[in-house]
Amino acid sequence: MGMRRRLVCLASSLVLAIASFAQSPELPPLRAAVDRMVAELHLQGCGLAVVREGQVLHRSEHGTFAHDEVLSVASASKWLAVATILTLVDEGKLDLDVPVARYVKEFERPDKNTITLRQCLSHTSGLPPRLNARMRGWDSAKFAAAAADAPMRDNPAAAFQYGGVSMQVAAIAAERVTGKSWHDLFADRIAGPLGMRDTKFGTLLPVGGDAGTTTLPWVAGGAVSTLDDYATFVRMLVTQGRVGDRQILQPQTIAGMFRDHVPSLVEVKAVGFDADSVRYGLGTWIEDLGKGAVSVSDPGAFGFTPWIELDLGVGGVFAVRDRVNRVLPRLRRLQEEVRTTVQSPLVAGVDSTVNLAHGGRDRRYHLHVPPQAANAAGLPLVVVLHGGGGNGEYARDSMGFDEVADREGFVVAYPDGTGALRGKLLTWNSGGIPVYAVEHNVEDVAFLREVVADVQRKVAIDPTRVFAAGHSNGGMMCHRLAREAADLFAGVAVVSGAMNFTAKDSPEPIGVLLVHGTADGNVRYEGGTPRDSTGRSGERVDASVQDAIDYYLDRNGLRGYPETKTDGKVRLDSYATNKDGKPSSAPLRVITLEGGGHAWPGMPNQARPGADRPFLFPTAREIWLFFVELRRAPGSPSAPQGR
Repeated sequence: MGMRRRLVCLASSLVLAIASFAQSPELPPLRAAVDRMVAELHLQGCGLAVVREGQVLHRSEHGTFAHDEVLSVASASKWLAVATILTLVDEGKLDLDVPVARYVKEFERPDKNTITLRQCLSHTSGLPPRLNARMRGWDSAKFAAAAADAPMRDNPAAAFQYGGVSMQVAAIAAERVTGKSWHDLFADRIAGPLGMRDTKFGTLLPVGGDAGTTTLPWVAGGAVSTLDDYATFVRMLVTQGRVGDRQILQPQTIAGMFRDHVPSLVEVKAVGFDADSVRYGLGTWIEDLGKGAVSVSDPGAFGFTPWIELDLGVGGVFAVRDRVNRVLPRLRRLQEEVRTTVQSPLVAGVDSTVNLAHGGRDRRYHLHVPPQAANAAGLPLVVVLHGGGGNGEYARDSMGFDEVADREGFVVAYPDGTGALRGKLLTWNSGGIPVYAVEHNVEDVAFLREVVADVQRKVAIDPTRVFAAGHSNGGMMCHRLAREAADLFAGVAVVSGAMNFTAKDSPEPIGVLLVHGTADGNVRYEGGTPRDSTGRSGERVDASVQDAIDYYLDRNGLRGYPETKTDGKVRLDSYATNKDGKPSSAPLRVITLEGGGHAWPGMPNQARPGADRPFLFPTAREIWLFFVELRRAPGSPSAPQGR
C-alpha cells in the first residue's frame, strides 16, 4: 500500500468504522450476561456495545431493541456536551480557568464573577443544580439572565452540586465565543465528523423533546442517540480523540476530562448509582476499582450508560430505557463481566514466557498469540527487540504491539537480550557499541533465528511474513538482522537505532522502515557521539540516519528521491520505486519526528524520571501498516533455521 493509498484509507476509516457495527462480533459471555439481566429485570429490550481502539469487540441486541433505535440518553448527554466544549478549549477559543463572565456577560456581578468554566463542568461552581422555572419557550439569552439572577448555593470550589445549570452556562459560553447555535456547534464538531446522524440535543422537559430544533437545547440531559452512534463516540474517546486522519480532541484533553477536578477536601456523592469510591472530572464520574483499575462513566436517568475502563483501554455502551435505580446495580455486574471477558484469551489472546537454551545460555522470550488464532491458517510474526537496559517484558508493556496484534491478527515475540544480571539491564549484540552482548560476542542473530523457529513449532506462522522491529539498541540489532538474516526476515523496522554494524552484508533486498526523532540526544539523527551519554555510551560513535538511507537505497536498488508527505511535525519520505521505474517489493520508508526524543514514540508514560517525553505517534500501528506491504516472494529461502 503506497502512501497516497494509505492516506485515502485513513480518510475513509470513518466509513469503515461505522460499517463495522453492521458486521460486529458477539462475545458469548457478554450476550449471556445481558440475557440474564433482561430476564431478571423483565426488560423489553436493550443493547450492548463494547469497543476499543480500532475495533468493535462486541455488539448485541436483546428483546425488541434495535441498534438504530433512538433513545433519550439523559445525563449521558454530558459527555457529548463536554467534548463539544473541549474542542474549543483545544483551539484556544475557550479557557477553562478564566471567569465565565469573560464569555457570558450576565455573570459580571460580585457573587458570580469568579466562577470558571472548569467549575461549571465539574459541578463546583456554586450555582444551583436547577432553576425553579418551566423554561418553555426560553432561548439561551433568557436562560443566561435567569441563571445570573439565581442565588448561589455555595462559594465556587466549596461544594459539589450535581445538576444542569452550570453546564448550560458553559454551553452558552461556547455559543457566544463562536457565534453559532449549540445545534450547529455539536453537529460541526462532534456529530458530523463521527457520522452520528441520529444524535441531537432536545429539551429538558419532555426529556429530549424537539431534538435538533429546540431554542434551548438542554446540554446536561436532553440528548437523544442510538447504540451505534454513541458507541462511535466512545470509540473516539478510547482512540485518544482521533478518527481516521482527523484529531477531534487532543489526547491530553481527553485525559483531563477523566481526571478529578473537584478540590480534594470537597466530598463527592454519587447521584443515581452506588459507588464506594467516586470522584468527578469534567462531566464524568470516576471510580477507583482498586489495583490500578479505573472506570469512568456517564449514566443517564433511564439507564442508558456509556463507560470506559481506562486501565484496559476499553469502552462500553449499555442502551436501554428503564429506571436507573433498577438498571445500574445489575449493570455493575455486567461491567465486571466485560472486564473479565476482554482480559480472557477469547479477546486478549494468550501470553506465555518461553525458556530457550541457546549458545550455552538460558535465554527466554515472551510470546503473545492473538485471540482465536487457532483457526488461522498462517499468521505473520513480529519479533520485537527491547532497547539497551530493558527486557522483553518491558517492551511488551510499553511499545503497544499486543493491541495492534489482537486487532490485525499477528503473533508477537519479545525476546530478552543478555546482561550480567538475569532479566535486567539487557543488551543486544548489534555490533559497534560498548555493551555486554557485544563485548561477550553473544550469538544474537542465531538466537533470534531459533526464537522464530521455536514460535513456528507452537503456532502456525506464515514464513513469508516474519518481521523484526526494535528500539534503540534493539533497532541497531534490526540493522544487523537486515545484513545477516534477510533470508528469514521479510522486513525490519528501526526506531531510534543507528546502523553501526557493517562487518557483513547481504545482497538480498529487504523492506526497511526508519523512525527517528530530530531531538534524540542518545542516538543522534545526524550521527556522532551521543549528547545525552551515560556510562560508556560516550565511547560510541553512531552512524547517521542518512548513512542508513544511503545504504538501503543502494542495496535495494531504489531511486534516490522520495515521495514526501508531512503532517504537522511528522515527515514521511517513501522510497518505493526501483531504478528501472517499477514499484519495489522492498521499499524504504523514513519517518522523521521533528523534535522527537529517544523515548519510544507513543509510549503512554515516561519510562523513568528524567526520560524524554514520548512523541505523540502511533508507532506500533505504523510499523504494522508498513509490514502489511511486505511479503517474501514464493520460492525464496525463508524457512526458519536454528543454529
